[in-house]
Amino acid sequence: MKGKKTTGIILTLLTLCLFTGCMFAIPMDHMGKIKGDITCDFRAGKDATNNRETVKTDAVFDKDRFVELYNEDAKYDPAFYKKHVDRLDLKINAKDDPDKWEEIADSEVNFRAYFDGNNRHVSLFRYDSKLYFFIMSMGGRSKPGEEGYYYQEVPKKMAEYWNPIYDKVMADYRAGLPTMYGSFSVKEANSFDDKYTAKCVIGTGMVTVQIINNEIGSAVFSFQPCGKGDFLGVCWENDNYSLWVYRNNVVFDCYRMQAGESQWGIKEDARKPDYLRGRYD
Repeated sequence: MKGKKTTGIILTLLTLCLFTGCMFAIPMDHMGKIKGDITCDFRAGKDATNNRETVKTDAVFDKDRFVELYNEDAKYDPAFYKKHVDRLDLKINAKDDPDKWEEIADSEVNFRAYFDGNNRHVSLFRYDSKLYFFIMSMGGRSKPGEEGYYYQEVPKKMAEYWNPIYDKVMADYRAGLPTMYGSFSVKEANSFDDKYTAKCVIGTGMVTVQIINNEIGSAVFSFQPCGKGDFLGVCWENDNYSLWVYRNNVVFDCYRMQAGESQWGIKEDARKPDYLRGRYD
């Protein structure tokens, strides 16, 4: 009798919610305790969840802590929060704040556990020194004011455990990134006579290339050729001060010295010398 009474109360509450339009979040997935051992791997950078390459690192995580993290992430049902965006902690509009969106997109670390023929994974993002779950993106057609990417902060006690692991994985990921793509360096390149150095400053959004005159020891020109995710390096020609920027895997832009030796401008019809090689040449 007691069981039937409890069921009746639950059904009554559900009916009231349906008629009054109230909503509550129901976990989309729930993970039980993992029995036995696990193996783990990590992916990092933009769209880390879908990256095939894993990070070479000796970082590890506890399986019970992983279950706790997974279940916390699963609590946030996008279908519910589309109608309750005010309950989420962080919103970034990629159109209005492209640098902020690039920063948080590049910060992704994906934690994956393998056990008993199964695997589960969770991604964490970092922004302003805090860890976040990505919850959903909203378009601007029906509600222009709510367009953006939405994130929920990881609870502080949980973040205390995952922050050091996140730091280790991200440091190992960055240390393993290539510095050269063919002839092109993502750090710096010297002109044929060492008079100029093109130094690449990779920010959270755009890349800035500083051209330093080594005879006076200071920058004489700078420009921003592309975003961080598209940049694959710079290289000078062998016998002049034409600087080439490599981006988007197949695009090569020539920046030629202008009169006065104090600025460089893009040369649309320039032909890349054959001795400058890209990553697939």
